[in-house]
Amino acid sequence: MASSPGQIFLFGEHAVVYGFPALATAINMRTEVQAELGSNNKIEIHSQGVGKLEGEVKEVNGKWSIKKKSGDSEKLRFVTEVIQLTLNHIDRGDGFRIYIKSDLPPGSGLGSSSAVTTATAAAVSSALGKNLTREEISDLAYNSELEVQGAASRTGVNVATYGGFLKIQESEKKSLERLPKLKILIGYTGNYSNTGKLVGNVRGLKESRPTIVNPILKAIGKATESGIESLEEGNLERVGVLMNANQSLLRGLNVSSPHLNDLIQAARSSGALGAKLTGAGGGGCMIALSQEDIDRISKSISEAGGESMEAKIGAEGLKNDQ
Repeated sequence: MASSPGQIFLFGEHAVVYGFPALATAINMRTEVQAELGSNNKIEIHSQGVGKLEGEVKEVNGKWSIKKKSGDSEKLRFVTEVIQLTLNHIDRGDGFRIYIKSDLPPGSGLGSSSAVTTATAAAVSSALGKNLTREEISDLAYNSELEVQGAASRTGVNVATYGGFLKIQESEKKSLERLPKLKILIGYTGNYSNTGKLVGNVRGLKESRPTIVNPILKAIGKATESGIESLEEGNLERVGVLMNANQSLLRGLNVSSPHLNDLIQAARSSGALGAKLTGAGGGGCMIALSQEDIDRISKSISEAGGESMEAKIGAEGLKNDQ
């Protein structure tokens, strides 16, 4: 049994893919994975509220691979990919029964794929009697996301693995300990967000309009650095201003959506210091930073058609409960 947290981006999504810094934090919503060794080489995956899959593990060209027999392979592609990578990393082709339950809606911008891939890698390797390091688990999860999406940053899998507050830039991660307590509200649009597609769209814009997009990505990186400095100084009003600036830049990359914009505007109008989307955008969730107006902001988000949730941030990372 293993579990990993979801996450929110305070700053830096999309730009982090191109080497600029991002600041993300683990939240108190988790994904739990139970892995049991199965008979023969059969694979059964049951994900509560998502779907199920049956298949078998076969060796193909010297590598272990999952061959589907029936089920929701598209919905469970992150899970099957990270299982394959884990089996090949350990070099064993056993079958499994996998049971998944999660507080995180898929495609919500709350790091559901990173949570499920890290927890699955940890649960599967533990069931095989291997205690992989956190770095190994993070690498397996990152490579699975890269395989499925075509592009990914290490932000999500690092936050899911290590928890807390992390500044991520390329392959480097830095834990930030001395940040003030923040009141953060999450507003969920209820709309699915396809991370791979949105990352690909930004890549296409960058390639077709580099003189426009490159300065936007650079400005997001600067907003992240200034946001971290402002948090360390306890200047929450400036943090809010920078969150709003980050959102404007993300809109320039065309990754926001009308529903996200409505929730963000509702939060700002009801007293939020700052509000922005979190994650890939295109749907999913937004976040709002508040000092005193949590209830009023929550009501405004709900009235604008969103589901409001207060998040506890800086949560614990991967837990492996054997």
